[in-house]
Amino acid sequence: MVLDEKRLKGMDILGLASFGVFLVLIGVIFVITPNLGDEIGNFIRDLQFEPLEMYPDIDFPKPASNHPVLYTAVAEFCILYGLFHIAILILRFYFGDYLKRKAGTLSGAVFWLGAGYLLTILSANNIGWFAFLSWLIIFIGLSLVVRSLVILLFETVLRRY
Repeated sequence: MVLDEKRLKGMDILGLASFGVFLVLIGVIFVITPNLGDEIGNFIRDLQFEPLEMYPDIDFPKPASNHPVLYTAVAEFCILYGLFHIAILILRFYFGDYLKRKAGTLSGAVFWLGAGYLLTILSANNIGWFAFLSWLIIFIGLSLVVRSLVILLFETVLRRY
């Protein structure tokens, strides 16, 4: 079946490539990290429920010990995927893709690189589990703000011209 030009323009080919790289990176991380499946199992078995400091009536899962091999593997994935988002962003500019796709890709890069950084310092045991989760929520919010600001600013500029 031949796709017509209008239908092809609506497809996010770079988004499909991004999903493919996501799957490839997961596979590569499993191949290069010895016993990653066991490490994931150990992490899950190590989870214990602890009360939150500010809300002692609420229990939240927390690993009883540090899991640097798992955290490092996930950090490597996040950093590589974040760098790939930057490459996709460059391609989106080169091909003149839609503003919302560019903003979403930039937002993704902010999140994935931020998560990779957080996991790196978590694996070095420089922050605690709840601080990691708090910062992860901050990076989720930051990526949403970046996406929204890019769209708002550029749509405003484009409307003026």
